Amino acid sequence: MKTVPTYSLYGVNSNEPLLEQLHFESIPERSGINDWEIKPHRHERFFQVLYVHQGSGRALLDDREYPLGSRTVVTVPPRCVHGFRFTPDVDGIVITMTDHYLHTLLAGVPDALPLFERPYHDQFGDPARSERDDATVLAGALELFRAEMNAVSLWRGAALSALLSLLLVGIARRASGAGATGAQPAGRTARHFQQFQQLVEARFRNHQDLAGYADTLGISPTQLNRICQQLAGRSALQLIHSRLIVEAQRDLLYSDLDIKQIASTLGFADAAYFARFFAKHVGQAPSAFRQNGRARLPAPQAAR
Repeated sequence: MKTVPTYSLYGVNSNEPLLEQLHFESIPERSGINDWEIKPHRHERFFQVLYVHQGSGRALLDDREYPLGSRTVVTVPPRCVHGFRFTPDVDGIVITMTDHYLHTLLAGVPDALPLFERPYHDQFGDPARSERDDATVLAGALELFRAEMNAVSLWRGAALSALLSLLLVGIARRASGAGATGAQPAGRTARHFQQFQQLVEARFRNHQDLAGYADTLGISPTQLNRICQQLAGRSALQLIHSRLIVEAQRDLLYSDLDIKQIASTLGFADAAYFARFFAKHVGQAPSAFRQNGRARLPAPQAAR
């Protein structure tokens, strides 16, 4: 039975632990031995940043394909199905970290964490010609990270961690479009939202009611909805349903599980109810989404 491949790193069984919280390598180092193609897969616990310094290719992030060119950054959150095709002249890096390490690095700015819950693609061009300070900061952090990565220097790990924090903040600023002066929500509000996201990730298949989430957080359902509206622009229930839909779409596109099996893995006792739920949120039946979505997926061929 075909399901979405889940790896620790490229082609490595997901049960094998990442020996350190941070791993990095050049793009040619891994893709070159795989004919410049990394087939669609996902990671259960890891967040990745891919930076193409030069060369080109294509990135598949869930059900969308994006171009890769010089000075392109892509972020891949845990459980996002992703694959890449590169041209042989590609140069760049892939940074992999545990989701816990990501949260540690951004502990001082927890309101930035929601920006890393979805895949992100950004081609920021030549920073010397950019009028946006955030592009300059991001480009500088990436170049310094690449240089430190290739060096053998005293306190290298500490330097890489510091640069990675700067890199993530640069990505978050560009992803938010707010720059460095955006309004910051209260610390407790941001912490509750972060904890709610973690609970959703752990429980979305259980179909727990909103009161159960709120009770775990020690707040009322009304407070939880207010926090979600403030930081995500959607209600708590909409966020829970969105997580179910994302997982359903991944299974429909990348596995050979039938509709009844997918419904069961997502906690739906009745496949017909799952089909109605999916159609209400996506606008088409699961079978139609699978057929149409697979027709749009890129063919597995090498980049040119």
